[in-house]
Amino acid sequence: MIEIAVVLLIISVVAAFVVPQVLAYMRNYRLGVAARNVATAVQRARYLATSNNTRAAVTVAEIQRIDIEQFDALGEGVPQNKGAVRLPEGITISSDAPRQISFDGRGVVTPMPRESPAIRVNGANGFYQIVTVSPTGQVTLSETFNDGKS
Repeated sequence: MIEIAVVLLIISVVAAFVVPQVLAYMRNYRLGVAARNVATAVQRARYLATSNNTRAAVTVAEIQRIDIEQFDALGEGVPQNKGAVRLPEGITISSDAPRQISFDGRGVVTPMPRESPAIRVNGANGFYQIVTVSPTGQVTLSETFNDGKS
């Protein structure tokens, strides 16, 4: 009986150290997947613009959804929805992110911004990643940052 109690005590001590680490890893993993999905949506919009020589854009529809849209050849009318990215529960897009990032037929951000548009993808406990789009249309994904909240 004592041996079983000792084994259970050891297992519970090990679990007390391991479980929080696994949960933190899962939160960061979900954040990374969500940020990569946002970056992929931006790259898809750029691809649509260049492959069809039209204008395409990503639009932040909600704090948990990004729409990919393509405009007609003249750039007029209602854009066609070409897909959407829905972020997992607990992952949001920052409220100060640009509402829309558009690309012309050359894949260049239009209108040309003074600085690179950035979309901050917020995760749990203050962790976030930033998807940056250069004026020439290149998409980069930052490492994971923590703004100090726990």
